[in-house]
Amino acid sequence: MTLHTDEKQNIIERHVHCPYCNSEEAMLISQLAEQSSVLQMPAFGKRFLLSTLFTFGLYPLVHGLPSYEKKRTYTYQTYGFCPFCGKTYNAGVPASIQNNQQHSPKVYRSLVDKKIFGICGGIAEYTGLSVTLVRIGMVIYGMMLGIPYLLLGALNIIPVNPAQIQQQQNYNGIL
Repeated sequence: MTLHTDEKQNIIERHVHCPYCNSEEAMLISQLAEQSSVLQMPAFGKRFLLSTLFTFGLYPLVHGLPSYEKKRTYTYQTYGFCPFCGKTYNAGVPASIQNNQQHSPKVYRSLVDKKIFGICGGIAEYTGLSVTLVRIGMVIYGMMLGIPYLLLGALNIIPVNPAQIQQQQNYNGIL
């Protein structure tokens, strides 16, 4: 049996259970349902804005500032096909593909690089900048704007990283 695959249709997995005839020879097939391209202005997220803020505006000068970006979106439909009974059924998104979707990171207060509330350490982890540079920027902006660091930490606007809380509890439980 030869299977045809092209740009719009791919076989994801073979030997899948068919719910109609109970055979184990069904296939999961992914088919391109919709494709679109848009030319748009770039979306500057929190990471870019925080990096620009704590490098005193030099980040876009060093790394460049894109003027337009081309965004492509693809929508796939996944279904099962059984060659024995000839029926197709909606299979949804397979767990292997669903688990590979990346989640955008969040800003957390750090328990590792913590001096007062861990805000600077969390911002440094999020942006990839040096903790010292973020602390210097926070001091300068604190003098200019009136102590935002104490407000962010004291009012718990930025939460503590839950993974670091778990590690600290495990470490304290051992001692």
